[in-house]
Amino acid sequence: MASIVMKFNAKTGEVKVEAEGFKGSSCAEATRFLRETLGECRDFRQKAEWFEENLEMGNLNTNYCG
Repeated sequence: MASIVMKFNAKTGEVKVEAEGFKGSSCAEATRFLRETLGECRDFRQKAEWFEENLEMGNLNTNYCG
């Protein structure tokens, strides 16, 4: 399940946004509203999932773990 986690630093006022469970660049679209609302993004990092693709497997009854 995909989720967006936000961590706030009360001392510095910084906000860390982390997208979890997204494949490819879909995380960028999912968090766009936060980047637009919060302002300047100073540190953008791509996790391993950024380089994965969303694959649709049709009506297969499979259980893949990864």
